[in-house]
Amino acid sequence: MDNNYQEQLELEKNHLNKIKMRIEIQLTKELAKLKNKKGQLIADRKDMYENTSHYSQDFEKLSDAITYLNPIEVKTYDYEATEARIKKYKRMDQSPYFARIDFIEEDIDVDKESIYIGLGNLSDDKTHQTYICDWRAPISSIFYRYGLGRAKYKAPYGDIEGEVTLKRQFEIKRGELEYFFDSSMTIIDDILKQALSQNSSAKMKSIVETIQKEQDIIIRDIENDLLIVQGVAGSGKTSVALHRVAYLMYHGLTDNLSANNIILITPNNLFEKYIDNVLPELGEKNIQALTLEEVFDNVFEEKIKIGYRNQLIEKIIITKDIEEKKLLKRGMEFKLSMEFLIIIDRYLRHFEHRMLDFRDIFYSGECIVNRHLIKSKLLQQNDISLPLEKRLETIEKKTMLRIHELRKRRLDKLEKFIGEYPEHIYEVKPLARLLSLKENSALKKEINKFTRVDALEVLKRLVGDKNLFYRMAHGLKLPENIEDILNQMKKDLGEQVLQYDNGMVLLATKLKLAGSDGYKGIMQVVVDEAQDYYPVQYEILKKLFSNAKFTVMGDINQTIEKTADLSVYSDIKQVLDKKRSSTVLMKKSFRCSYEINRFSTCFGDKDIEIESFERFEGLPEVIKTENREKMEKTMTEKVHQYRAEGYQSIAVICKSMTESDYLYKNVGKQLGAVLINQSSFESINQVTILPVYMAKGLEFDAVILWDTSDQVYKDSDDRQLLYISCTRALHRLSLMYTGNKSRLIPDFTEANYLDSSE
Repeated sequence: MDNNYQEQLELEKNHLNKIKMRIEIQLTKELAKLKNKKGQLIADRKDMYENTSHYSQDFEKLSDAITYLNPIEVKTYDYEATEARIKKYKRMDQSPYFARIDFIEEDIDVDKESIYIGLGNLSDDKTHQTYICDWRAPISSIFYRYGLGRAKYKAPYGDIEGEVTLKRQFEIKRGELEYFFDSSMTIIDDILKQALSQNSSAKMKSIVETIQKEQDIIIRDIENDLLIVQGVAGSGKTSVALHRVAYLMYHGLTDNLSANNIILITPNNLFEKYIDNVLPELGEKNIQALTLEEVFDNVFEEKIKIGYRNQLIEKIIITKDIEEKKLLKRGMEFKLSMEFLIIIDRYLRHFEHRMLDFRDIFYSGECIVNRHLIKSKLLQQNDISLPLEKRLETIEKKTMLRIHELRKRRLDKLEKFIGEYPEHIYEVKPLARLLSLKENSALKKEINKFTRVDALEVLKRLVGDKNLFYRMAHGLKLPENIEDILNQMKKDLGEQVLQYDNGMVLLATKLKLAGSDGYKGIMQVVVDEAQDYYPVQYEILKKLFSNAKFTVMGDINQTIEKTADLSVYSDIKQVLDKKRSSTVLMKKSFRCSYEINRFSTCFGDKDIEIESFERFEGLPEVIKTENREKMEKTMTEKVHQYRAEGYQSIAVICKSMTESDYLYKNVGKQLGAVLINQSSFESINQVTILPVYMAKGLEFDAVILWDTSDQVYKDSDDRQLLYISCTRALHRLSLMYTGNKSRLIPDFTEANYLDSSE
């Protein structure tokens, strides 16, 4: 690094030390205030307890309690606000700011102003001088929206224009400045940040900023209702998605967009925990993340249970019976396909036209519900856009309202009837009311027979009646084993816990019948790992988030239980059916080293172009061992080697959870490792054992693939698993096996890499 960098580094370190001192001063003041406020609160609450009544029925003294409560409530809010400031200062002490811009305001004869941007505001109470600007402050928007040169921001009294002469980003951890770099753009990925800090040449800046421009186009897109991003492994999809959220919240769709208006659809809740703090710039409140299993629980209020997607994937992976595996895979693919979605739509139209059992309803001697008129009303064109359940609910309410209108006349009739019996002369009115209630209850049950629809029973009728199913599927291509798929589905719909794919079909059916009002406030939906979802699931998202725009991020090379190509994104466009949509390709992979990227491309789709970021490190190792016992020993030695080389996050990736459990029990304690499963997730900055399908979206300094023998990895699905596993590694990759090496693993030598890089 040049002398100027070292000189600037020292100046920035000195500035950081001064800022930390100011934070310490503020923190000390707030801690003293907190102690004093706590004492006052305790004294006030004790005083209220001793001087007011403890019985709610003592209304005369209730006003005394209120007199005490109001000031206590104010002081409680003040105490909590002080606590929040203390938390903020403690967090700022670890990393006070992450950026600096030098801005010269137009038409003002002053020197440039250096503005440091961080998680919160830091200023002097007496002089009101600002040392750190909150990233959400108007002036901070310059950092996100502009490069070097002309810039402006909105102030309360109008636009402020000027020039940005410096744009600097920092990496500050545990209160220490590790490095900084200057760039004309906002760099969002740690690997790119490190690349710029270590090599500030014009060539490196050009490479990094080319990548960043591609990402920036996605982040700032506000024109499209549906933005689809196909990004190869390591292209920074997740960082881009979350920075896009930050941009949209404060500079995008509407001035009123907040974290409550945005939702992230994740493959599992472990991924949610992993990304929880991936964007420190978002401040304390992150966006809500949701899995489709959680959506199912919310819609059915946990009255019906659903299995996790990963449980089904695990079952597919470990099943040795070829026919059973084929049934599970083909069943999942078909039940969640566009064809099955068409079948559901056809069936529900048929159901409301032909299968609802409308009946005439009589009350007090007259027909108040005519089945033909009701059916005509139900199918009226101006109401047909409403979900079936809502239309039936309207019919039920109107019918019950008519009964209520006739009830007085009916009571009069009942009273006359009961009055004819002398033995009931003193209980005419009570008996009349009782009979009326029983009549109404019986009528309500009769009405509910055609106004209440059970989605599970509706679906059972479709898969349980083969003739009906084939009529609904007329003209569509069905799988060869359709009979087995239907039989399995029929059986599963009677179980206490539904298999994941059957649960998704039921959820789609329910939402089509009933609609959804639970997520009306969501304006932007971000879908990560888009390739893991099928048309039926995108229909679910469409029904749930009818008012929202969508950002969909995926990589077709990272599918597990199915074969996917770029047509996946055409299906998404067709189902979500947005007016304006765009598809962007992110081809540049920069997380893994050049050698790991080159090796990984052997397992990916040849039609998907992958460009490697030229960060050269060690070749991947393919290591043969004599037996499983030797493989465990070699794996343990390799972990210790990686630790000695200074790598913090090391993953041992197995094909299945069954194998992960086995390995964890055998060597987990010895390695000080943690096991990632459906219900547990800890920091990945350690040795982690996990199955491949739970590794998606994660990254590690070093990765060891456990048991890559030909018996374990042998077919086309396994090729995708190897691609996912290998692309988790940033710096080091080892594959271990006993017996014969997987036929899918190529023989790579240093010469291969040299030839391909020339």
